[in-house]
Amino acid sequence: STSTGRSFPCPPSLLALLVLVQQLLLMGKLSLSVDGIGGSWSDVASSADTLLAGRGTAATAATATTTAESSIITITDAAAGGGGAPPRYGGNAKTDALLFLFCPGGNTTVRFVEQAVLSSRAAGFAKEHIVIIDTSPNTHCYSDSAFLRAEVGYVYPTIPSDMTFAMMQNVAWNLAQRWGFPYYFWQHADVVITHEGEKEEFATKAMRIVSAAPPDWGQIQFGYDLFAAYRTEAVARVRWDQGISHYLADCDFHIRIQFAGYRILSSYAGIVLHIKTLIPSPLPEMKSYSIDWYKERGAFETRPIKNNRLRHTTNPNPDSRRSQAKLDFRGVKDISLNATQTRYDFEHEAAEKYYMSKWGSLHCDWNPGKIEFIQKEFPRFDINDAGAARRIPPREMPA
Repeated sequence: STSTGRSFPCPPSLLALLVLVQQLLLMGKLSLSVDGIGGSWSDVASSADTLLAGRGTAATAATATTTAESSIITITDAAAGGGGAPPRYGGNAKTDALLFLFCPGGNTTVRFVEQAVLSSRAAGFAKEHIVIIDTSPNTHCYSDSAFLRAEVGYVYPTIPSDMTFAMMQNVAWNLAQRWGFPYYFWQHADVVITHEGEKEEFATKAMRIVSAAPPDWGQIQFGYDLFAAYRTEAVARVRWDQGISHYLADCDFHIRIQFAGYRILSSYAGIVLHIKTLIPSPLPEMKSYSIDWYKERGAFETRPIKNNRLRHTTNPNPDSRRSQAKLDFRGVKDISLNATQTRYDFEHEAAEKYYMSKWGSLHCDWNPGKIEFIQKEFPRFDINDAGAARRIPPREMPA
């Protein structure tokens, strides 16, 4: 029909053609390309499978993973923001790295991702190592940044867009598995890394540490999870529970991956700093800057991360000059209040209630010793099924 209310009959031949196209799409035999985003119906199906992460038993999760992998059709190279082919694992864990960063919506997201990538490239990660999972509606980490187009190997636009944090984490392991990587790194977009003053390059040391890790490792934290390595098979088994959209998703994941028999390890490859402000434009020269340089521009360390650095650093003068952020380097904060923020607030509120029903409290300090407590108290607990978790009253939480 039209805006005038007139209707036009659909010729039988055209109707038959439309039905055929629909069937081919559902079978994954036909690709679509809309506004430069290539792909197929199988991409949507695989995304739907990802949306179900965190449900079912470990066995069904593994089966679903295998089934999904067999039907995935990779988004075409033309669709990649970086304009190149996606990375492939070459068989050497010491040199073949995969580093993910996430690009959600937000009016300053691109700038944060730019300075994170600047630090990663200077820390030794090659262009082809870095993949941005871009879930913004207009893929703005590619379209709005000449720097990222030049310094990132591949930008992966998600289907659908506007995913939550837990959804993007499930996309990450799915891509790592699809591309053959036994492990991958993930860096917060509001984090910078550097090896200035250390005896070894950050990227080289991180890859060396991972390649020598014990066989039961699941995650290696180089500064809590601000920068961490993930074992692909472990994450594919446990998956991120998408009922917990943003905050607390990491707590839930850490509990379940340890319950599944994998270890969370802590190590040190270099300096890891949180940065909540933006380095003023234009971006500085790509090189490894000191901890004081970053702190003068608003970066900071939490006490546990600083203590870890002081224990393991190879810098003979490890303590910084207690640098304070200079007034003219405060940068710009994202203080936008809009519908996206409102939706985020509701998602977080719902996630907290879901987490409470799953674990009995909002605690986020479970460790391997406390996993034994869960096994003893709840022998039928399912690491992937929130419905199988019984409420743990707060007073019963182990100290």
